[in-house]
Amino acid sequence: MKILLITPFSKYNSIRWIPLGVSYIASLLIKNRHIVKLYDRSLKGCCTGDKESVNKDMKSEILRFKPDIIGFSTVSPVIYDALECIDYIREFFDGIIIAGGHHATAMPELTLKKISGLDFVAAGEAEYTVLSLANGDKPSGIPGLFSRNTDASGFKNYQIKALDRLPFPEYRIFDMHYYTGANRSSLRGFYLKTACILSSRGCPNNCKFCSESLTYGKGIRFHSADYVVENIKKLIIDYKVEGLYFHDNNFLSSYSHAENVCEKIISNNLHKKIKWGIQAGTTRVDDDILKLLSKAGCVKIEFGMESIRDNDLKNMNKNATKGSNETALVLCKKHKIMAHSYFMTGFEGEKISDLNSTLAWIKRFKPHTFSLHPLKIYPGTELYETSGNKFFENNKWDRDSIEKYFNTEHFRNIDSEEKKKWYLEVYKPFSARYHRKALLNANSLPSLFRMIWIKYFSKRHY
Repeated sequence: MKILLITPFSKYNSIRWIPLGVSYIASLLIKNRHIVKLYDRSLKGCCTGDKESVNKDMKSEILRFKPDIIGFSTVSPVIYDALECIDYIREFFDGIIIAGGHHATAMPELTLKKISGLDFVAAGEAEYTVLSLANGDKPSGIPGLFSRNTDASGFKNYQIKALDRLPFPEYRIFDMHYYTGANRSSLRGFYLKTACILSSRGCPNNCKFCSESLTYGKGIRFHSADYVVENIKKLIIDYKVEGLYFHDNNFLSSYSHAENVCEKIISNNLHKKIKWGIQAGTTRVDDDILKLLSKAGCVKIEFGMESIRDNDLKNMNKNATKGSNETALVLCKKHKIMAHSYFMTGFEGEKISDLNSTLAWIKRFKPHTFSLHPLKIYPGTELYETSGNKFFENNKWDRDSIEKYFNTEHFRNIDSEEKKKWYLEVYKPFSARYHRKALLNANSLPSLFRMIWIKYFSKRHY
C-alpha cells in the first residue's frame, strides 16, 4: 500500500526536532514493503507561514502520490488544523484517514466525533497499529485501533514491549538539510548540526500537567545500548551531525541503562565526534553518573524544575524539591555539564514578586540556559480532569477557541496587562542578555562566526 504521513501546520519554530514518532512509523512500513511519503506541513508552515498555499501544495502531492492511507499526527494546541485539513482532503480523497499522536491518544472517541472525515484513531504507540491496517488486517482485531464501533470501556492503547524490534527511524522522508541544520536551539545554547534520538519510552513520574508520556503509557521500556549506538553512528555517517538531543522523558530513570549507553559511546569513540544532551529529573543526578556522562560527551542536561516554590512542586506531583533542583545545578557545574532549567508560570496564587524571585534564583544558581512557559492544561492529564472544565468536550475545535484556551492562564492571580508589562520590561531584556552570554560560553569562535555568517550573509533556503 501507499501511505502518506502528514504533520500539523505550524509557523516558525527555532527548535528543529525531528518528529520521531512519524519516523518510526515510516521505517516499519518501509521495512514491510509499503511505500511511504511525508507531507511535512510543519516545515512548510515554518518556511512560508501561508496556510492556503501549503494546502494547495498538499492537494497536488496527494493527487500525484494517490495514497491508500493518509495518517495525521495530532497535538492539542493545533488540533483545529487537523480538523480543517481533513475536511479539505475529504473533498477529493475517499481513502482511509487515520490520526495518531498525543491528542488523538488522549481522547480517541471525541476525536472521531469532532472530525467527521476520520476513519480511525491509532491510540498509543502507532507503529504496529498502522502497519496492521496497511497490511489489510481486519480493523476490529488490530490492537490500539479505535473506530466509531469500538467499545471504549475495554479499549487499551497500544504499547510496544520489545523496542529493538523496531528498525531505526526513517530519516530519509524528512528534509534533513533543515532538521540537522546548524542552530542554537535543538541542543540549547550550542550552535551545532543536531539530530534527535530516543533510547527509551515512558516516564517513572506522574506530574499532573504532563502529556509528554501519554502516548507511551505507564512504565519505561529501553532500547539496548547497541541499538542506540548504531543509530548514533548512522546519524553521524549519513548526516554529519555534531550534536544529539535525547528525547527520553528521563534519560537517567535507569542508571544501568544510562551507564551502558555511555560506556558504548566511549568504547566506540563517539564521544570524540559528538556533543549531546538529555532530559533528566533533578533527583537522579549524583557525582558518579555525572562523571560518566561528562566523559561520554554529554554537555547539557535539561531539568523540568517548574517552580522555586515547594508548594507548587508538591501540588503538581513533581518528584523533586527546591533543594534537589539547587543541588542538581551545583553538581552539574562541578562536572562541567551545562544545565537548562524549565520553569512554569501561572501557578495558583502567583504574584509578580514570585516571578521576580524566580529570576533572582536564576541569577544565583546560574543554569546555563532557562525558559519560562505558561502552565497549560492538556487533555489526558490529571490537571485536565480537575481543572480543564471539559473544554474539548464542550467547545468547537476551531482556531479561535483552541488558541484562546491555550492562551488562558487558568489559575491567574496577576492582571494580564501587568504580566505583559513585566514580560516586556523585565523578563525579555534579562533573558536576551542571559542567553547571549550563554551562547558565548558554550561555543568556539569558529562556531560563532559560522552562526553570524549564516544568519546575516548566507543565501541558504532556511
